[in-house]
Amino acid sequence: MRKAKILATLGPASNTQEIIEKMIEAGVSAVRINMSHGTHEEHAANIERSRAAAVKLKRALAILVDLSGPKIRTSTLKDAAPVELKGGALFTITTREIEGNQHEVSTNFSHLPEVVEPGTRILVDDGAIELIVESETETDVICRVVVGGWLKERKGINLPNTPLPIPSMTEKDHADLIWAMKQNVDYIALSFVRKAEDCRDVKALIKKLNTRTMGRALLVAKIEMAEAIENLDDIIAETDGVMVARGDLGVETSVELVPVYQKRIIEKAVANDKFVITATQMLQSMIDSPSPTRAEASDIANAVWDGSDAVMLSAETASGSYPIEAVRTMARIIDAAETIKPEHLRKAAKFSQAPTGRTSQALCKAAAYAAKEMQTEKVAVFTESGLMARRLSAFRSGLQTFALTTSEDARNQLALIWGVQPFFDKDLSTSQEMASLGDKTMFDLLSADSGTTEEMLKVGEKVLLEADVIETGETIIMLAGRLSGLGLSSSVVVWTIGERVPRR
Repeated sequence: MRKAKILATLGPASNTQEIIEKMIEAGVSAVRINMSHGTHEEHAANIERSRAAAVKLKRALAILVDLSGPKIRTSTLKDAAPVELKGGALFTITTREIEGNQHEVSTNFSHLPEVVEPGTRILVDDGAIELIVESETETDVICRVVVGGWLKERKGINLPNTPLPIPSMTEKDHADLIWAMKQNVDYIALSFVRKAEDCRDVKALIKKLNTRTMGRALLVAKIEMAEAIENLDDIIAETDGVMVARGDLGVETSVELVPVYQKRIIEKAVANDKFVITATQMLQSMIDSPSPTRAEASDIANAVWDGSDAVMLSAETASGSYPIEAVRTMARIIDAAETIKPEHLRKAAKFSQAPTGRTSQALCKAAAYAAKEMQTEKVAVFTESGLMARRLSAFRSGLQTFALTTSEDARNQLALIWGVQPFFDKDLSTSQEMASLGDKTMFDLLSADSGTTEEMLKVGEKVLLEADVIETGETIIMLAGRLSGLGLSSSVVVWTIGERVPRR
């Protein structure tokens, strides 16, 4: 089973159920809805198509909504025609509403003249154009063009190392979040996170808007600002997971530091039981080409070896000419990277770390050690919210993890998590053999008498056998995690499939 997952962005090139089905078959485990483009109606249609595709293929599929954030942009140009900015020329960015030309352009950021000063660097269009501020007025910022180029409409503006007096979440983001929660999506990605408070506030809003009986949408902090790197530990403590957003990160810091930061972010996230997504330009050449560059293949493999839960495709699947081929290519690269992973990278990430005093950590270590001793790589985790499965995944022990849950939401959410193959176990409440148990949770079952626990474990065995992921006579580890928010059941069971359930 492929352990690192593929997150694909939906857009004009992938907005039909047929294409989404083909991408899922090619290896996609999660889809991204980019709120920087499109309408709520268009996004709702894509979510509906994605869920229909997953149901048809009988696959788990996570849905991530990526909030736009306070993106600073240039405005319109005369006749919508690109203009050339020549090196050494003067160019003005203004808060006045004008029709842009080769001498000046408007911006949507009304505070720009207040936050810059002579010498401030301004990067436009992901750093393709570089300006240096020479002077400013109440409305205008007069710049010298350092690196010229062709400027198109509505391009991004970055001010590296310049503090901005704007929140990470705009009014549009707030409205988009409310809409996304009504869609019952699995993940919310917050753009331009700078400090822990940004995550804390949005996480509180997600909890307030949550309608799930078990669990909630998980927060992804996008690390793309220099200030976020400075506050990385605090941010990781407040979020559920992170995204290495290499595009703006490279512009806000420097290109040569991106791989350094990528490794640091992934290492810290995994060490703190947080999932991590690596994104941006992973198969950029496949927007227009049916095959990747060798450098892109190496980039994806290194992101997998670093420990990414998922690697993300952006324009490759949203607007590229070869969305399905891009997914297939990424899947092949992941498969190769995981098959021939260097020996020094095969060690479990947390075996050598200092004790944490956490029961969940002890159970994960026990399961991993038991698997090693019994020479099996398979462990089944009973979980309702998915929390214990995520913690076992973060352990990076190399185990193939089967998550058994009574929640379809948890099953879909876990589709994005490294090494986890989730199963929705409807038999717990609908099968004839379990009908006598009534309306009970997994916690109730695992905390009841041994006979009930045996029945519970046998249902798990039945699900895995029917899914053809285990065989009779095969030894696996069964682990009971945090269930119904009532604590942890201290169950780690070594079980040979087809034999009697061992007594605890």
